[in-house]
Amino acid sequence: MAIRKKGTKLKFNNRLMEFLFNPQALPFTLTFTTLAILFVAFRMKGIEQAYSLNIINADIDKAIIRNKELKAQRAKDMSVPKLREFAVKYGLKEPGPEQIILIP
Repeated sequence: MAIRKKGTKLKFNNRLMEFLFNPQALPFTLTFTTLAILFVAFRMKGIEQAYSLNIINADIDKAIIRNKELKAQRAKDMSVPKLREFAVKYGLKEPGPEQIILIP
């Protein structure tokens, strides 16, 4: 096993910092850093919008199911036996031929 000098890592960090912040590499460093930050920001925003879209789709599915239930309830309430039951309950009778007006 080789014995490493204590200052090797420190020298590497210093050389890396000198390279990244020297006048020739600084534009590359700033560009790469900016692109990396923008990539992360756009990715996070995309994930956030995907969650929002899933919530909206779930709400739409619930509304569609509720709409079907309401249509079924309306069809049940508008059935002939149910209408006759309402007529008896509220004292209504079928209209005579003279009371029916046809609109062309």
